[in-house]
Amino acid sequence: MPPRATTIVDPCFAAELRRFRAARGWSLRQLAAAVNHGKSLIHQLEAGQTRPTAEVAVRLDDALEAEGALAALVIEAPDGGDRLAYAAAHPRRVDPAAADALAGLLAGYRRLEDAIGSGPIMGPVRAHLDTVTVLLREAPHDVRPDIVEVAGQWAQFAGWLSIARGDDRAAARWNARALQWAIEAANTNLVATVRSFQGHQAELRHDLPTMIELSRESRSNQAVNSGLRAYCAGQEARGLAMARGATADVLACLSEASDLSAQAAEEPVSPWGYWYTASFFAVQRGIVWRYLGAADGRANDRALELLTAGVAGVSEEASGAEWQGRNLVHLAVAQAQGGDAATARETLAAADTIALATASRELARQVTDAVHHLRLSAMP
Repeated sequence: MPPRATTIVDPCFAAELRRFRAARGWSLRQLAAAVNHGKSLIHQLEAGQTRPTAEVAVRLDDALEAEGALAALVIEAPDGGDRLAYAAAHPRRVDPAAADALAGLLAGYRRLEDAIGSGPIMGPVRAHLDTVTVLLREAPHDVRPDIVEVAGQWAQFAGWLSIARGDDRAAARWNARALQWAIEAANTNLVATVRSFQGHQAELRHDLPTMIELSRESRSNQAVNSGLRAYCAGQEARGLAMARGATADVLACLSEASDLSAQAAEEPVSPWGYWYTASFFAVQRGIVWRYLGAADGRANDRALELLTAGVAGVSEEASGAEWQGRNLVHLAVAQAQGGDAATARETLAAADTIALATASRELARQVTDAVHHLRLSAMP
């Protein structure tokens, strides 16, 4: 019997395992013998009833000559440590060290989502949130402030994942809970982050007035760190551009976003703000300019410059992230607006590849919408 798996498994692993076994013409028993495990394990893996360890995935990959395709679908989960396991089993004995372990575990999941997308980690994150909720309910009075702080961060991350998955109801629920816990923790930056994410949700619902108001509210708070205020100013600029507001107002927000992002380079960032990099802000500004560029060639040239630089500046680890796919969609729109339909098709094809790899319905929808909006023929 293999050890209990502590892995995150791509949802397509079971189907891919069946496909590779069928292609080789092996029975369940033959594959089991090749990897020195029982037939029942192979059956459970193909039925999606159990998760493989990373070692088992590699052995299956080698036996079926899958050239790394199966092994790539199984990733070791971030390790929360023994103290977290103890706290989960004895919630009334939780201590500040358990809160630190939860924060460390969350940091691992954030980085993992950058690499593999939201789909494979949504289940594990929800399971951990169940533990966090129990700990928060059972924690001693003097420890609750530590737990509620990290609980708000977990809920905020679940809200973000739900947005990425296109699950508006779950996103609204988790963002509301994150806001409640962030307010209790008196964490101004986390409150502003959640409000900005609610603004992003409003954008996806095409509720631009709410998007603009929530973004303005967050970036106007001088107690919020500069990176987050820069993000909110950029989001407000995008909302104004989408709503066809006065160009002067859009440019004023862009100017403020630029100034704040320069300040942010000199300040420490929060655990949930590590992505506020120069390339991130270049993309954000580029998106605004591409909306302005729909009717202004020079604005579109600026959009192409910023989006191209921002997309190229993303780290290799995050090059397949869902949010990078969304960046590519915006770049494709700017390319098409500039008259380069062939390159726009190639860019959208790259975004579609990310959507397929991460099983992101929301990104796939955005790619499809862009193809129809731009009246592009079939992608390469």
